[in-house]
Amino acid sequence: MADHRDLIKEEFSRQASSFEDRKYSFGDPRVLSWILDNVPVSPSEIVLDVAGGTGHVARACAERARCAVVLDLTAEMLEVGKGEVDAAGVHNVIFQRGEASAMPFLDRSFDLVISRFAVHHFPDPATALAEMRRVCQPGGRVAIMDLVVGEPDHADSYNHRERLRDPSHTRALTTEELSSAMRAADLEIVSTVERDQPILLERWLSQTNPPDTVATQLRAEIEAELAGGPQTGMRGLRKADDLYFTQRWAIAVGRPQAEPQ
Repeated sequence: MADHRDLIKEEFSRQASSFEDRKYSFGDPRVLSWILDNVPVSPSEIVLDVAGGTGHVARACAERARCAVVLDLTAEMLEVGKGEVDAAGVHNVIFQRGEASAMPFLDRSFDLVISRFAVHHFPDPATALAEMRRVCQPGGRVAIMDLVVGEPDHADSYNHRERLRDPSHTRALTTEELSSAMRAADLEIVSTVERDQPILLERWLSQTNPPDTVATQLRAEIEAELAGGPQTGMRGLRKADDLYFTQRWAIAVGRPQAEPQ
């Protein structure tokens, strides 16, 4: 696991400066609005954004919540996010370095624990979900938004191509696997929602800047699939002259089950 943590830090330290692109998934205000529409935040709540990167979700929540904390493993991500909130004069967002699998917080510290686009990077999702449940208040919520497998029959192919582009990717779950993992962490699922999201292939590739051989391979495989070739799990499509593929995103919200008396 230590090696995978190093890989995550290496990958995301390189990506930190690009996370503020409002036209891409991480910083897109439309994506943040979709999350908050399905995970509403109240003014009294204290929010934890787990593996939050530069803190887009925490910053959006902080506009409505009492305060928000961003936890992330990568110092460069936290520094970019802290610079953004300082420049904006925001005073109710806190940045903390740490691991999702061993959080530096006491039990029952947060009203809402949320994580976005992170579970598919965790080497051990069960441990991270148990930690999220641990730091959540009784009656609070744990909300996971992540990319999930759109075609379960091609899950291995899909995850293989995600790892080619970003070696820190471990495995995207299906929506049912995500819900099952949350239930195993003693979270009662109260809502789930999904959406299919077209992703511009070239922008997706530029985010991680894989070797040219990998980028060429992925382009060729999606083109071949569109021409009737082998299925990749990427669900490619064309819009005008641009090549896209399709991610499926899911939000699952759970509540900690009552502890035995």
